[in-house]
Amino acid sequence: MWQLFLHLSDGYLLTMTSWLVVLGLTPVVLVRLRRKWAAQKIRLRIIYASLSAWLCFGLLTLPELGFALLYDTTDSFDMTNVSNRWFQIHVEPDIRTLKFADDAGISYRNHSDIVLNPEDDIRHVCFLGDSFTFGHGVPDIRDRFSNRVSRVLDRKIATPIEVSNLAWPGTDLIWTESVLAHSFESGGRIDDAVYVLCLNDIEAFQDPTMSRSASLAQFEPPSFLFRDTYFFNWLFFRTQILLQSETRGYYSFVKEYYQGTPWLLFSEALARTSAMCDKNGCRFRVAIFPFLHNLGPEYPFRPIHHRIMADCKNLGIDCFDLDPALSEHSDERLTVNPFDAHPNERAHEIAARALSRWLSDKSEDVFAE
Repeated sequence: MWQLFLHLSDGYLLTMTSWLVVLGLTPVVLVRLRRKWAAQKIRLRIIYASLSAWLCFGLLTLPELGFALLYDTTDSFDMTNVSNRWFQIHVEPDIRTLKFADDAGISYRNHSDIVLNPEDDIRHVCFLGDSFTFGHGVPDIRDRFSNRVSRVLDRKIATPIEVSNLAWPGTDLIWTESVLAHSFESGGRIDDAVYVLCLNDIEAFQDPTMSRSASLAQFEPPSFLFRDTYFFNWLFFRTQILLQSETRGYYSFVKEYYQGTPWLLFSEALARTSAMCDKNGCRFRVAIFPFLHNLGPEYPFRPIHHRIMADCKNLGIDCFDLDPALSEHSDERLTVNPFDAHPNERAHEIAARALSRWLSDKSEDVFAE
């Protein structure tokens, strides 16, 4: 609670304090006026109406205080004040910058600086991907699957290993290819580049989609009540999402992109990235992370997983599907919350167990915390 309180702006604290003072004084004034005007029916009606309004405003203040002081989580689109504050508290302290030889650079989330060229006897495994790999909604990065994999492989395999995570929200295969190119040009050594593929990464190869998936960005809260609060700001964006047919049908759009030109372009980028890694002594590997909100026996995107697996096999790319491992636990809660479809700590734990087995080239379950 105190951590959330400390991240409230001075303007918010001043406004809320003033509002609470008004709420506290209003019934006192109204009760005194009721005694004074006890014999005046019209004025009494005004008093009772004012008391009813005071009660309504008081009840609406309670969820706002709850969201401001207690509600600490994210949403899928990271547009609400609640989600933005979560990032300020749990993510920003761990944001670091990796500089390349040509002065280009990227940001990443980690407790310490990442070294792209570890000692020769250390195997370097680098995870790249979007918000799923970044740990959106996971407050402690030690609970991310990449950090868990690092601990497991460090215990279970003889070769010294360094596991890095260069993921960033909203990125895709094009970004991954660019980061790897900059890394190799800067003298970096990566033994295993693991691109964690989220199915909506294909959007980068379908231009109209980019505006569709970001359509909510056009909505600006109309007043301070929705712009500068927490509960009402959250309610505003939840309403906008429900009203947007494009957002409601988002996952069906994604499904269509694997049947035409976007998929061909995506496949070409996979082949190009793999060839670049081979040239630089790096093994390019792909891990498919499923959508979690409708996981289970009737998971509608399973044919797409199979298509990606088959294409990677044809390209000579080692590809691993996390769907089977996660589907076994589809009856558990695997998302951050009902309004954030990113994997929670439990999903990261399951993914880490499967990925550790894959990366260690062992058939037995090597994961144990």
